[in-house]
Parts: sequence; structure tokens; C-alpha cells
Amino acid sequence: MTPSELELAVARLCAPAGGAMPTVRHRATASAGATRSTHIVDIDDIAAVVQLRHRESALQTMSSTTERAVVGAAMDAGVPGASTIAAGWMPEIEADAIVSAFLTGETIPRRVLRLAPPDTPLAATLTADCGRALAALHSVDDSQLEVIDELPRHTELSYLEHLHDLLDALPTAHPALRFGLAVLATNRPEPQAMRLVHGDFRNGNLLVNDGGLAAVLDWELAHLGNPMEDIAWLCLRTWRFGHESHPVGGFGDLGRLRAEYEASGGTWDADGFRWWTIARTIWWGAGLATQAASFERGESESLVHAASGRRVVELEYDLLNLLGDDHGS
Repeated sequence: MTPSELELAVARLCAPAGGAMPTVRHRATASAGATRSTHIVDIDDIAAVVQLRHRESALQTMSSTTERAVVGAAMDAGVPGASTIAAGWMPEIEADAIVSAFLTGETIPRRVLRLAPPDTPLAATLTADCGRALAALHSVDDSQLEVIDELPRHTELSYLEHLHDLLDALPTAHPALRFGLAVLATNRPEPQAMRLVHGDFRNGNLLVNDGGLAAVLDWELAHLGNPMEDIAWLCLRTWRFGHESHPVGGFGDLGRLRAEYEASGGTWDADGFRWWTIARTIWWGAGLATQAASFERGESESLVHAASGRRVVELEYDLLNLLGDDHGS
């Protein structure tokens, strides 16, 4: 795909029905991940972000039109986000696209942590912002979400089955991860009402500026499930980037996050938080092992996937610490 091909495709997607196509200029490619590529463009001199997912992507996620509806519902509830300009399939370049307003700020975790170092006023603000955003997200009800029937549902039981399937598909045994599954199976929390869950709410998908949380990004893994899944994922050691004593993304205090979440209407479930912290640790360990296996089988040429295998032991280490930690953090 050339920049000119992208410009034409975006222009056609953003053109109003029966109206003239806007002028689109490609400014930069911001990233090219395993499932998406991100591009900065000008649309009639207005800066915008284009995220593309090509048909051959191995990770099955929601369509861009469904994602647009989810983002809209979340923003209506009070979650900071980037408003969507257009979404849909672009046949010219065979990609599903979502076009959003460009917002300034940092998303790269180490830059976020340089901007908002732990134990600073901005870090405290960012932590509180995350609590409020999560409470707002988890307040979205069925009537506010027109695409509710299009979203996956994660119960603790279905997630356990999913984790078993992931481990069964790996070419090597991972006893620590298997042990974690056994613990989860015998310690399921009390069922909670299913809510809208982001699915990847963490340092790296948060746009941060000097005022705090500017937007929550990358909603393609959103689903219905236990709200504690989002909070547990945010607090995994993986996303602390060396700041071990600050569970919330490496910048924040769990007590502050919980206080703001509850003050903003969220319901905290300690058993659910612990269960999902363990479950998501296993999931990420299995995911890294899966990426490495795909490289070994010749299905991927990504060096990132090759290196993922070396990180599986980190998640096994985290898991064993969690299983011996009454507080699960």
C-alpha cells in the first residue's frame, strides 16, 4: 500500500453521501503492529488518525463499525476518547479502517512514565482519571449499547475454557500456567453483572498529556464481562515497566485507583480482582508462548514474536508470586 492509495481510500470513506471527497494528505506512519497499522493524515487540513486492520490479520477482532459504536457509547458515558470521523471496509486497499480525531499526548509507556513519574501530582491525577474512566465505562448499560449482540461475552467459566484451549495448543508444557488454572477452577468469584469491558485498558493504550488522561485508545478487544478484568489487566506487573511498587501502570497507587473508582459509582470486588489478575497473567503468558510457537513453525517472520518466547518465564514468575500472595497485587 502506497501513501497515495491510502489517501484515496480514506477520502472515499470520509466523503459525505452524495458530496465531494475531502482532500487527504498522508503525514506519517505512527506504528505497524501485528494486527493494526496506524497512520497520521490531514483531512481537509484537519489532523486525523487512521487505524487499519487487514483481512489477513490472525487476531479476530470486532469490525470497525462495531468499534465505532462502542467508542461512542463509552464517550457518552464519560470515558475520555477520540471522536470517530468514519469507519468501514476500504476495498481499495483491502483493509478495515477507523478514522478518529487526532489528539496530542503520549502513549508510549516509558514516555508516559517520564511525563508522569510515580509519586508526583500528575501521576496521582492520572491514577484518579483511570478510576473515573473505568467506572464510567462499566456504567454503560444495554440500552446505551446498540451493538451489544455483536460483542463477545467473557464469563469466568468460558474464560477458563479459553485458557485451557490456549495451553492445549502449545507445543511444550507449561506446568506453572497449568497450576494457575487449577487454582482458578476452585476459586471462582461470585458472579457479577456483565458490563462493557475495554479488554486492553493499560499503560500503552492510554493517551496522556500534562493534564492527565486525555483518551482511552484501541477498543477492538471490547466485550461484555466482569469489570474487574479491566482493573486487573491495568495492574499486571507487565505494565509497570520497572516501577514495581506502583501497581497501576507503573505510575499509580491501587488504593487511590479503587477510591476513585468507587467514588465514581464503580463496585469493587476483591475476589474478582484477584481471580482476574491470575487469569490475565496466565493469558498473557500463554499468548507470548503462542507468538513464539508461530515463529518456530514458520507461520510468522516477526522478531517480536520470536523474542516473546523469552518472556514467558516472566509471567510464570509473576503467577507463582500471585499464587503465594494473599493480596494478589
